[in-house]
Amino acid sequence: MEDNLIIISKLLSDFNNFMVKRSTTFLIGLDGMLDSILQWHFGLWKKKHEYLGQDNKLAEWSMYSALSRTIDSIFRQIEIRALNERESYSFFKKLERHAEKYKKESVSSRYYNESLFGTFYQVFFQNIYDSPERFNIWEHYFPGKWKITKSNLQSSENIISKISLNNFFEWSSDRIWQTREEKDFPLDDASRNLFPEVDPILWAKVLIFIFSPYSEDRLRAVIERPWNFGFFGRVKVYFGPQEDETIRIYKGEEKNTFDLAYYLFKDQFSKNNLESYIKSLEQLSYPRESEEKSKRLRLHSFFTKMLDFVKDTESSDFSQPP
Repeated sequence: MEDNLIIISKLLSDFNNFMVKRSTTFLIGLDGMLDSILQWHFGLWKKKHEYLGQDNKLAEWSMYSALSRTIDSIFRQIEIRALNERESYSFFKKLERHAEKYKKESVSSRYYNESLFGTFYQVFFQNIYDSPERFNIWEHYFPGKWKITKSNLQSSENIISKISLNNFFEWSSDRIWQTREEKDFPLDDASRNLFPEVDPILWAKVLIFIFSPYSEDRLRAVIERPWNFGFFGRVKVYFGPQEDETIRIYKGEEKNTFDLAYYLFKDQFSKNNLESYIKSLEQLSYPRESEEKSKRLRLHSFFTKMLDFVKDTESSDFSQPP
């Protein structure tokens, strides 16, 4: 068995080292290698976790771990090629089918799709903004059930949306925490598209507030650091007879933003905390026409509307029969 694993390791390493010479069609097309790569990915993951923690299987675990790292590298390279060389449609179709097939597979409370999408999102977030197929990917190829909505998160059958959320938070929180003065267009684009039901500009304020570094004066710290995303909405603006439709869509996105923020960050956006935030903001003063004053007013408006939403929600919940 050990000899076979060594041979497999050599073959996979050779394949990995010469990926650049493989045609994209060979790797991803209808009869390409991707289906096989994904199947091997699952098999190696399962073996590695079955042997994890077994002292008498340490050699086997070590070998399967090394093979898993190699297959991860191959998968990442295929994904980069798919995003950059107009093979995204086939890539997402095959990945979706594979993920659905193994969505309930787990070993020792570890779900396979957590590992698969952990690898997928490492590449995706770093490359999607520069992909020549970016708009088609977000609108047509990226499955809607992978996106982050309250209904997707509440579905007991949809674990991938929850995985998407965790991976996005891990990626975005680092970028928000270590923000620079430059606008972060990849973060702006990913946030706007991965959260399809919220108002993107308002949602950016939520994330900036939640993931900014804590300090003794939290609100002042949030205001006085750079806000590097949240510049673009998604609603088309209509005038004349269709202007009411624009307002309706925006109000719907605004409500969805408050709803999702409260669902995900209920403690931070409790009634008491929101009242405290509003009071703290009212005690801050900045020069007229300054960027800091504009930020203070925007946060004050958000927290005030959020507080009204929370009061209505809690009142509605209280009035419901047990």
